[in-house]
Amino acid sequence: MEFHFSERMLTLKPSVIREILKSVTPDMIAFAAGNPSTDTFPIDEMGEIANGLFADKGRIAGILQYGVSEGYQPLRQLCFDRMRGKYQTGGEQDELIITSGGQQAIDLMSKAMLDPGDTVIVEGPSFIGSLNTFRTYQAHLAAVPMQSDGMDLDALEHSLKTEKNVKFIYIISTFQNPSGYTTSLEKRRAILELARKYDVLILEDSPYFELRYEGEYVPNLKSLDTEGRVLFAGSYSKILSAGIRLGYAIGHRDLIAKLVIGKQATDVHTNLFFQVVAAEYMSRYDLDAHIEKARGIYREKRDLMLRCLEEKLPQDVTFSRPQGGLFVWMELPAGSDGKALAALTVEQKVSIVPGNCFMVDDEKVNPGVRLNYSMPSKEQIERGTDILAACIRKYLGR
Repeated sequence: MEFHFSERMLTLKPSVIREILKSVTPDMIAFAAGNPSTDTFPIDEMGEIANGLFADKGRIAGILQYGVSEGYQPLRQLCFDRMRGKYQTGGEQDELIITSGGQQAIDLMSKAMLDPGDTVIVEGPSFIGSLNTFRTYQAHLAAVPMQSDGMDLDALEHSLKTEKNVKFIYIISTFQNPSGYTTSLEKRRAILELARKYDVLILEDSPYFELRYEGEYVPNLKSLDTEGRVLFAGSYSKILSAGIRLGYAIGHRDLIAKLVIGKQATDVHTNLFFQVVAAEYMSRYDLDAHIEKARGIYREKRDLMLRCLEEKLPQDVTFSRPQGGLFVWMELPAGSDGKALAALTVEQKVSIVPGNCFMVDDEKVNPGVRLNYSMPSKEQIERGTDILAACIRKYLGR
């Protein structure tokens, strides 16, 4: 049987990260993953809630039924009230939709806004899952180089001036994946002003912003938005658990209405059972205290990885020092190939993600590598960085 696939699928490649994770064996140290640590999952509390729900025969029957596409109303209200009250994210003109992970919010925004050939301006590097989503809708991707405090503003304005049919700017504003960089408040304001000037939307993807280990909170772009120009995509994957697939989007009610229609044509509604579990958890327990516990776990792992890299790597190999999130971005000397290094490390049972995967032009040699510290144990971080450093020296011929 010969299959004649759609044009949108002909050039689309599988996620390199997903493919790498397929090859991860129990004896491999996974610096390639983006998974939260299972030590941060509130297993006992969620188990207690789930058992209670199943014990209530009258209630569980409704929970196992279809739900509404916008999401379970108590969870929507809890989430919106928390984001608005704690982070000033969401106003009178805004509404919230519960999505199947933060990734679906990105997909629904793309479905609602993109026609083939439209432009999405992205950070370079950027999250591979989002890049592939935009490619699925046959968008033209224009990359703006990342600096340690966010997008290069001159390059951003140049893209806004010269690219055709720019629909939105995609930005991972806090503890960016893969770099770990956070866009400064000054740049957030400037990016919002450029969006106003050139009349484009902003998709703010921020699944890590509550995982801050040092420094001051930087207000979400959405909290600075007075026009309904920003759609904020959030996630419970990193603060409750990834497998429950719960995310949310906050945006102007007219935009959310289109996302709801798009969701009805995709999965009808997000898993209702886990929406109820999440709402019960947020009602019964202290979510902020739980997040603070997760921060403590990740802070120790981040500090250990940064200390190991500082002590073990050659001086001309640089790396980011994120104030939060899950990732460190490492760069080999100019002209090096992170993909070649990844091939060496996997032979030694350490998986890393080469930097070219996060670029619009993923065929071009890139000296970057993404490292994750949330998934491996402390012992694995120690041993894995020994192996990484040895592979780097071998690759560089030292």
